[in-house]
Amino acid sequence: MHFYPGGDRGRLLQWRTFAALPLLGAACATSAAEIQSLQVTRSGARYHVDMQVRLQATAAASYAVFAAPGNLPRINPAVRQVQLIEQHPDEQARIYTEVRVCALLYCKTLRQMQDMRYAVRPDGGDLHAEVLPAQSDFSYGHADWQFRPVGAATQLHFSAELEPAFWIPPLIGPWLVERSLREEAERTSAGIERLATLAPGAAP
Repeated sequence: MHFYPGGDRGRLLQWRTFAALPLLGAACATSAAEIQSLQVTRSGARYHVDMQVRLQATAAASYAVFAAPGNLPRINPAVRQVQLIEQHPDEQARIYTEVRVCALLYCKTLRQMQDMRYAVRPDGGDLHAEVLPAQSDFSYGHADWQFRPVGAATQLHFSAELEPAFWIPPLIGPWLVERSLREEAERTSAGIERLATLAPGAAP
């Protein structure tokens, strides 16, 4: 059972948590990270997201920062708990996170259990996440991140398909989702970039 404070308003505010799928959240909105494109579409109860971001740090450093579960609270202060449930030698892991989201007087902690698959590359890396609905606040979800070099910078491509386990109004839902995702994506990208530039030789 899920608790939705404040009726419809409380339900709407909870959508902001999607960007935390280990995945998107943050720390420093004044970074040079550039959101180049962001598209949000809906098909029935599922939302599709596609985003391109340019990070002013190397792809290898950006991937390394994001692929380390322990960095998530530093990237996104809303991430209150990160627990490595299982670690496999074939670059796979199961990760549990709790994300605390507040807006005005309304707060909620969202649970997410995800199976992660990592693929490091000499010039960046890929991550794939599958949400486990029985232990998450999403009925369905998967997401992909690709970190690729563009000179000394990073081209980050993020795509996802999700079905929230909470109600979103059909008329303003897509607009609200896009607005919230853009805000969270900017913060998340800035957090990744900030940590990645701390690594020796990571900044352009």
